[in-house]
Amino acid sequence: MNIQVDQAVLNNIAWCRIVCDTHGISGISKENLWGLLSKAPTFYPEIITASKNVTIEELKYFIENGEVSSIKDSYANHDMARFGFNILFEAEWIYHASVSELEPIQTNWRVITTEKDLAQWTITSELECVIKPDLLKLKNVKIFILEKNDGIYGFIANLNANVVGISNVFSVGNENKSLWRDIPKIVSNEFPGLSMVGYEHSSKLTATHSSGWISTGPLRVWIKSNE
Repeated sequence: MNIQVDQAVLNNIAWCRIVCDTHGISGISKENLWGLLSKAPTFYPEIITASKNVTIEELKYFIENGEVSSIKDSYANHDMARFGFNILFEAEWIYHASVSELEPIQTNWRVITTEKDLAQWTITSELECVIKPDLLKLKNVKIFILEKNDGIYGFIANLNANVVGISNVFSVGNENKSLWRDIPKIVSNEFPGLSMVGYEHSSKLTATHSSGWISTGPLRVWIKSNE
């Protein structure tokens, strides 16, 4: 058992459920997975496995009765090709411990609190019509932004499963090499004493490693084949 991966998976399911709730979409929890019978918001999957032990019957329930176009195989241990899916990308769950001895962050990071600012945030992050204003009402969700002359940067933090999930990390403009190094400090100020989790792949995964994050396990995202 890998507790860090299990917490990351549960946090991710909780976050996807929250986003779906803001769209008026209700999910269904089975013993080993969470899923939707209707289409998920853009960039979100219709099925997320919650255990290595998910059964074929649990998967088939959603695939045969819903509108499944993507599946998050949280432990990268299932062959979804049998259901007509292809691998979209492979990634790794990442972890960072809470920062206990905080040093002042010499930036102007701030939390989005108004619908006007959120609207601009979603345009900049290319998440317009995905991230909804209802999220601003939740105490366990914080949407961050940093605006500089050379670029705009942002991410979302959500507290669920006793960890803080980091998602929707973006940068527009010049590369911010300290972005993943700053995130643990910023989050530890808002949610003290809590570890941070998330997932990344490709160059972003490399950036997390160079900034002190560690990989804890693999995952895969599958999409429905067009064939």
